[in-house]
Amino acid sequence: MIFYLLYSLASFLHESKKINDEIEAIRVQNEENLIEIEDKKRRLEYLKTPQHVDKEAKMQMGKKQFGENVLVFIEEKLEILPTQTEQRKIDQVVREDVPNFDKWKWLFLGKR
Repeated sequence: MIFYLLYSLASFLHESKKINDEIEAIRVQNEENLIEIEDKKRRLEYLKTPQHVDKEAKMQMGKKQFGENVLVFIEEKLEILPTQTEQRKIDQVVREDVPNFDKWKWLFLGKR
């Protein structure tokens, strides 16, 4: 009988510990969810501000307000010196004996 009572008590304590661990995990998850909700509320408030609306209009539609200056940066890759094969093609096209049609084709299409 005493063994049964001790077993029941140990079983009850074990189940109680499992339940308390689950409750603590749920509390932690709730705190994380509350933090996420607050972040999303702040993001929503920012999305409603005129500064954000103005920024999006400028980014997506290319609009600007009166008196604003716009800087456009274009990244362009320039090859200063042609490669040897390109130089040979240029030399062939520049020669006098190449017909003008081939020169125009090389100029606009890049092929001979």
